[in-house]
Amino acid sequence: MIIPGERSMKGKLGQGALFFLAATLVFFSMADKRELYAQADKNNLHVQDDTYKIGAEDVLDISVWENKQLATKVTVRPDGKISFPLLDDLKVEGLTAIEVKEMITEKLTHFMSKPQVTVTIESINSCKVYVMGAVSSPGVLNLKRKTNLLQLLAMVGGLALTETADLQKAYILRKGHRLPVDFVRLVENGDVTQNVDLLPDDVIYIPDNFDKRITVIGEVVGPKTINFKNGITALDAVLMSGGPTTDADLNGTKIVRKKASQEEILKVELNKVMKKGKLEDNLKLMPGDVIIVPASML
Repeated sequence: MIIPGERSMKGKLGQGALFFLAATLVFFSMADKRELYAQADKNNLHVQDDTYKIGAEDVLDISVWENKQLATKVTVRPDGKISFPLLDDLKVEGLTAIEVKEMITEKLTHFMSKPQVTVTIESINSCKVYVMGAVSSPGVLNLKRKTNLLQLLAMVGGLALTETADLQKAYILRKGHRLPVDFVRLVENGDVTQNVDLLPDDVIYIPDNFDKRITVIGEVVGPKTINFKNGITALDAVLMSGGPTTDADLNGTKIVRKKASQEEILKVELNKVMKKGKLEDNLKLMPGDVIIVPASML
C-alpha cells in the first residue's frame, strides 16, 4: 500500500541523495586534485637538483594553482631578475627553485589566500664552463645538470685523454685561482676525492703531452712517436714501432735522455733481453726519451 505523498517524498529523498553524492564526489575530486598538484609540485622539485643555483639565461616555468593568468615561462635576464604578474621584477639569480617558490608564495599572500606555487627549471643555460687544450671538443660547454670533473672528462675525450694529455699539468681555474685537484690521481688511480663538482665559469685546462712522448727511430719497421705510460720499457717501445728490421743491431740500441740542459746516453742490449731473457737490461723509459736502433755493421 502506498501512502499518499510517499512517492513524491521518495523522489525528493532520491534527488537529495543524488545531490549529496555529487557534492561529495566534487569535494573529493577537488581534494584529490589539490593533493596530486601538491605531490606533483613536491616531486617536480625533488627530481631537480634542489641545490642548483639559478643563473642568467635559465628558463623558469612558474604556475599558481587555479590561477591560469599567473602561469608563465620566463628567462632570467642578465641582471638576474625575472618579471612576474602582480609582483613586477624579482631577483632570482643565486636562488634555488625551492627558494624562488617560497619567495613568490610569500609575496602572493598579499593578493590571495594560501597560494600554491610551482617553480620548475625548464632549461639550464647559465652553467657554462670553458675547456682548453688536448681534448676532442675544446671550447664552451653548457652544462645542463650538476656535473663533476670525471663526467666532464668523459664528455671531452674520456680514456683517450690518458694517451694525448699531460694530466700532471692539467688544472681547474676558478675565479682566478687554481683548485688543488690532481688529475693523475683521479683518472689513472681512480681517486674520487679529486672528483670535484664544477661551477659556472670554471676553466679546465688539459695540455698536450707531446714533449713527454717517446720517439723511436732507426732500424724499426715503423719509426714513430709513442705516448708515454708508466712502466713502459725500451723493448716495449721497439715492439710498438713494429719491431726491429733485419738490419737492426739490437745490442747497439741507445736511449737519449734529456736532463736539464744536458743529454744522457744509455746503452740497451735488447738482443740479450729478447734471446736470453735478461730483463734487467730492459730499461724503463722516462718521458721524452728517444730510442735509436742502429743498423748492423755486418
